[in-house]
Amino acid sequence: MQSSTKFLLGIVIGIVLLVIVAFSVVLLRPEPTYQDDTTPNGAAHNYLLAIQNKDYERAFTYIPEKYRYPEDADDMAIDIRKNSWGFDTDNDFSLAVESTQMRSDDKAVVTIRKTTFYNNGLMGSNQSSRTFTLDMILENGVWKVSDGDSYWSSCWGYSQDEWCR
Repeated sequence: MQSSTKFLLGIVIGIVLLVIVAFSVVLLRPEPTYQDDTTPNGAAHNYLLAIQNKDYERAFTYIPEKYRYPEDADDMAIDIRKNSWGFDTDNDFSLAVESTQMRSDDKAVVTIRKTTFYNNGLMGSNQSSRTFTLDMILENGVWKVSDGDSYWSSCWGYSQDEWCR
């Protein structure tokens, strides 16, 4: 075998191995799981994961009980569908808790990093990353989401017949 043939064969084998490794990394990565929600960052993670999984019953448990709206998980699901751009339910993305800043014993701000992946064909993949915050409050010993830059409706917390409806 000539040296140029060996060289080309080496390149082809290298590319095949690289493709196999890439597929393995993607296919074998663990699915996100729920965390202990006795901390603000755990509750924020679980709230976001429940929304990603369209488990609105669970996501609704992270809304403060004192809020008059949404009244139940069905109202929450309707709001999320109506405002899907604010909840980004259609794109390929990952969310990760970046930091938690305690404001007091019962208030915290959790910073989340969102990385969105774009696939524009074989050679056109890219990603973008940004951060947003979720305000957390401790209500009856349980951490709840009280406000947020993303994955939150500005109408939540108000009665249904106020300015949002």
